[in-house]
Amino acid sequence: MKILFQVYHVLVSHSGISKKILSQVEGLRENGADVSLCTLTINEDGSKSRTVDGKSIRDFGFGLKAKLRKRFSYSDIVEYVKNNGFDAVYIRYDINADPFTVRFVKSLKKAGVKVVVEIPTFPYDGEFKGMGIGPKFQLFTDKCFRRRFFKYCDRVIVYSTDEYVFGCKAINISNGVNFGNIPLSEEQTYDGTLRMLSVANVHLWHGLDRLIEGMGRNPEIKSELHIVGDGVESVFNEYRMLIGRYGLEDRVRILGPMFGSELDKEFEWCNIAAGSLGRHRSGITDIKTLKNREYAARGRAFFYSENDSDFEGRPYVFKVSANETPVDLKALAEFRQSLNVSPLQIRESISGLSWTSQMGKVADFCR
Repeated sequence: MKILFQVYHVLVSHSGISKKILSQVEGLRENGADVSLCTLTINEDGSKSRTVDGKSIRDFGFGLKAKLRKRFSYSDIVEYVKNNGFDAVYIRYDINADPFTVRFVKSLKKAGVKVVVEIPTFPYDGEFKGMGIGPKFQLFTDKCFRRRFFKYCDRVIVYSTDEYVFGCKAINISNGVNFGNIPLSEEQTYDGTLRMLSVANVHLWHGLDRLIEGMGRNPEIKSELHIVGDGVESVFNEYRMLIGRYGLEDRVRILGPMFGSELDKEFEWCNIAAGSLGRHRSGITDIKTLKNREYAARGRAFFYSENDSDFEGRPYVFKVSANETPVDLKALAEFRQSLNVSPLQIRESISGLSWTSQMGKVADFCR
């Protein structure tokens, strides 16, 4: 069984999304699939190419011409699939349904291969709130063509409970983890101070303003927050405004991206982790985020506001209301004080959420 795993963008070594994609590829391989990875590549001279397993199958050149070619032409992928005997193509959707991608999946179907498409976040329309004219035009175009696009897909892969998406039958999976790449954190004795860590590519729906508000309105609760990652600058500016308003400069730190041993130290510092607190802002009720699973793999208790069926009712999870009220720091501190679950027990509770297990559902269909 040969699968081409197709991504529309460049993979970056320190990117969480890129690491996820590589883990998914490995998960398919561990289920017996022969997988080739197709990505966009920026060459040493600055030109762009489409590559499969690091070898160029099409050079796009430089500048605007390269940008247009990579977005509107996919015939090279179709020819590569036909000439190399692939059984299936796995596409990571980029909210980019248009006449060109419709023609692309239609050509793949005509070539006799299975087409499965992953939507990383669904529903996604709400995530475009507050964005500029460029992203909004992208969403408008997608709305016009997405049902036609998915007409030529055999399955859509979603991290939700939807049975059908845009008329296409779904394969429901959870975000997985690569346990071999995530170290288990040490046991933390609670000393009366909430040491909270958020690791995210911050957007409006992460809702950390609710947490900062909770800290500001409950100064009697000993608490500290470290925010690790980059993201939307306007959202960070709102956080900084709240930090200044409540005089939290010595308790809330925005640290920027961290990796490796630096990130490991932050997990050793924290005694509870912050997931998303504002998914309701983008119209999402149920989701299975990668971050929740990475926190659990580290062995850290955490809190979030959405519904995540893999974690509902777990003794190491604190649920925050899915609205705009500040986080109840008193209740969170009481939860952390009463916690009696070891890091190893937390990690072992998600043993079924490996990428090998999750991508096995995709491999079974592709067979």
